[in-house]
Amino acid sequence: MSSDFRPTVATISLAAFRHNLDEVRRLVGHPRGIMAVVKANAYGHGITVLAREAVKWGVQALGVATVDEALELRETQGLVDVPILVVGTSFPEDAEMLQKAHISVAVGNPALLREHMAVGRRLEQAPRIHLKFDTGMGRNGFAPDSLSVLDAFSQIPDALEGLMTHFAVSDEPDEANRQYTDDQCRSFASVVREVHRRGFRPVIHAANSGAILNHPAAHYEMVRPGMMLYGANPNPNGEQLPLRQVMTLSTRIVSIHDHREGESISYGRTYTMSRDGRIGLLPIGYGDGLPRSLSNKAEVLVAGRRVPIRGRVCMDATMIDLTGVPEAIAGDEVVLYGGQGTERISLEEVARHAGTIPYEITCQLSRRVPRTYRDSGSGA
Repeated sequence: MSSDFRPTVATISLAAFRHNLDEVRRLVGHPRGIMAVVKANAYGHGITVLAREAVKWGVQALGVATVDEALELRETQGLVDVPILVVGTSFPEDAEMLQKAHISVAVGNPALLREHMAVGRRLEQAPRIHLKFDTGMGRNGFAPDSLSVLDAFSQIPDALEGLMTHFAVSDEPDEANRQYTDDQCRSFASVVREVHRRGFRPVIHAANSGAILNHPAAHYEMVRPGMMLYGANPNPNGEQLPLRQVMTLSTRIVSIHDHREGESISYGRTYTMSRDGRIGLLPIGYGDGLPRSLSNKAEVLVAGRRVPIRGRVCMDATMIDLTGVPEAIAGDEVVLYGGQGTERISLEEVARHAGTIPYEITCQLSRRVPRTYRDSGSGA
């Protein structure tokens, strides 16, 4: 549960989110469809609000990872008739509930396919199935040469609503990884040709954020942008897209304490004051989803200036060095992710310090950090 008594808050810019959708449209053109991926609570940003915003903008479908996410959206006002696809895993026992709710399902194994087809026959309706082929992800899906699976649709061809695959390294621009994705594309293209040869006309989709940018041949009829919708560049070491960070994580200084040279800060005594200085206490820690791995590495913004985190990030508190900001006082705003003044701390920067990826930084933000939404502004 979030609290109204803590100043720690994630501010979500709907304007930035719409701008990023505009960028996807610019990259893929018309009339190609866009499936906005809003799984994992919209990558930590708030699933119902961002799903509604995506639909209002004009996306053709929503992608989620779990049955719970799909049902939550289906029961959300304004999303009753929107196409929703469970791109993640599900179980045969979920089939009837999903098909009754008119939710599409990625199917990548025979048992799941049999159950959805059986449910469709019982309900006397074509089940909504997107056949998933594993072209090199090594995770889930039919092998590209397992085309006998198409026989299951001979009596109910409309059940084959979609055909999909997923790329493993489409966001990696080096030659070896580009070649790997090209190989995946060729493998999937052979499946598409056979599906069309047999007379099926499902919606074809393959491109995640990285492939949207780096592999236009994989755009097909619909694309599946994920993290790029929230402002993280799918190719941080290559072409820089004009994306806008949707989340700003901020808090306020609780108190400021003077410390002498030689005194240690926080658990484990991992930081010792190299001079007399001022340490500010922040009411945020790894219990809120701030990575502990940022200890003694990352910076935050105070009064539009960068100041370092000192000592280990605690469960509920983090310490910062305010020696270089003598005018800072208790109650001042501190930005951990996002912009303040002319300075900005990107998700990519935070992820680099934490030794992870931007996806994890926003997804792990806990429920006790309230999300607030603003419809104006350009994002972080």
